[in-house]
Amino acid sequence: MGKLKGAIILILCLLIPLAVGLYVRLDDLQVWNKNKSRFYYGERPIFTGYDAFYFARYGKEFSEGTYRAGERDPLKFVPDGANFPSTIPMLSFIGSFVSEMTNSSIESVSLWLIPSLSVLFVVPLVLYFHRLGLPLAGFGGALLGVVSFVYLVRTSVARFDTDALNLFFPFAIALFLLRSLYSKGRTTYLNLILAGVLSQLYHWWYAHPGINLTIFLAYCFALLLFKEIPKRDKLVAVIVLFISSNPLILLGGVFNFIGLVKIYIINFFKPAVGGGFPNVMMSISEAQRFDLLKTAEMSSGNVFLFSVGLAGLVLLILKRFKDLLPILPLLLIGLMALKGGQRFGMYLAPFIGIGVGYIAERLSFYIKDAWVWSFKVIAIASMSILFIFSNEKSLAFLARPVIPPGLVGDFLKLSTLTPTDSWVWTWWDYGNMVQYFSERATFHDGQSQNSPKTYFVATTFATPDPAVAHNVILGVSRIGAEGIRELLKKGKSAEKIRDMLFSGAFSRPAERPIYWVFVGDMIGKFPWIHYFGTWDFSQKRGRRAHIRLLRGCKEVGSDMIVCGRLVINLRKGTDLGRGVVLPFRKGLHLEVVSTGSGKLVFLVPVHAFYSMFNQMYILRNFDKDYFELVYDNFPTMVVYR
Repeated sequence: MGKLKGAIILILCLLIPLAVGLYVRLDDLQVWNKNKSRFYYGERPIFTGYDAFYFARYGKEFSEGTYRAGERDPLKFVPDGANFPSTIPMLSFIGSFVSEMTNSSIESVSLWLIPSLSVLFVVPLVLYFHRLGLPLAGFGGALLGVVSFVYLVRTSVARFDTDALNLFFPFAIALFLLRSLYSKGRTTYLNLILAGVLSQLYHWWYAHPGINLTIFLAYCFALLLFKEIPKRDKLVAVIVLFISSNPLILLGGVFNFIGLVKIYIINFFKPAVGGGFPNVMMSISEAQRFDLLKTAEMSSGNVFLFSVGLAGLVLLILKRFKDLLPILPLLLIGLMALKGGQRFGMYLAPFIGIGVGYIAERLSFYIKDAWVWSFKVIAIASMSILFIFSNEKSLAFLARPVIPPGLVGDFLKLSTLTPTDSWVWTWWDYGNMVQYFSERATFHDGQSQNSPKTYFVATTFATPDPAVAHNVILGVSRIGAEGIRELLKKGKSAEKIRDMLFSGAFSRPAERPIYWVFVGDMIGKFPWIHYFGTWDFSQKRGRRAHIRLLRGCKEVGSDMIVCGRLVINLRKGTDLGRGVVLPFRKGLHLEVVSTGSGKLVFLVPVHAFYSMFNQMYILRNFDKDYFELVYDNFPTMVVYR
């Protein structure tokens, strides 16, 4: 195959995945722009990921000049406190820079920026396998990677999260490490310096130095297998890479690696951690484990493709092990999808595609030289059709905002309802949103949900006793997570600490105004909130409570509501002022609540009926000795002081 034909193959291997990857992401904008009332708040698109608000806030504050690197962040993790990152996150910096250059909001920038960044890994991946003489393997990995459902949902429009470049940097580093293994003299060191610089940029981007360290160690192991490289050159290569990667980052990677192993391997399946408090990781959707069939579908499209790719990958590793060492750390992360969280499937998908492409490469060995080029073009076309149509779910996927436009408006309104020094008590999913929209401090958020405070927040939503909820809020606002850890060190059990907080042992008048925020989006999260809030320390489990909003209900006259086959006679219920409660089947109540746009019907388990979430949010029935209703925009948001 001549140089021209080889160049054509390389161009096809690059352009097809880039074009397909951009299309499956940016095609969502047609729907977004036609239905702005569902996807925008005014002219502001709404983010499609929870962590987006974290990065966007720092980007916004960087533009405004209020970002204080390394200093105390007044809005995070009160009362314990947290600091601004010593270096502004790269994503926040890029978002700030591009929004200023384009004179648009970070939300608007995220519509096209994240999809554009997310397909860039195609370039180093394709070039890596082109260097190994296996262009079809590189093409397979690139194309399946960009159309993989698990990667698509994490890099969709308005996601504004670090997953957008979490494949690019490792593959780019690996490319230059591979080139250094096959180059000589100054070129070797130039490749290593470029790999080291990319490693530092990767740390700025993702701040998980344990992965940087693993890549560095994999390269050192690869050097041992390359017998043709003199020992002196190997030593110099290690030193050059170590220095150019920043020794402080690599050394910090030791502790980070231990922490990652502890979180995702040792503690991942434990029901209780930190002295007996429930393990919140079990509730995080991206950390949920899929079975093998679901993992295959999410990462590859179907079991057949997954199986073929896995077989081809094993064969490739057996044949070219030392050439693959620079990218094997990424494969190991991907394989965690088989045992740990679903999010790791995005790292596995390219390797399944690489395996399929390698099988095609093996078949090309049996083709006559004159037909090899034609075979590879046909193979590229065939894999394109196979991968795209095997991932119909990706083609049909539509990215949706994590919260409705009305809730954005209420978060903005919260800043006018509350004093600037207020603290907001709410579930951790909304912590970054409150900080971003309302500019108010929160007790926990998406970067601090693993502290014992999360358990105590859950108890306030689940308890039937308003005095307990009041005592917990005051107690946690006084001692914080640090105080809880100190009690654990003194030998107090988690159960004993709970009893102390419940009884009001730490309750003192609040130094700052504290507002308890309920939002409609919590209904879907309430099963886990109730599970943690009713945690049994001896049984190491809680009790779920699924509250359902019945859809398609219609009012018939003033006293009748029809929900499908269910006919509700309001005269048979008990009028509680804010709503009517009726017994339903065993263990369930029906609650009919009036809103400005009509009546809503909820199906509520009996064991959750008296929970503060049901009483204070749905029924707005509260104890005035402990709480004051300050904002009622049910069902979007209800706020108490």
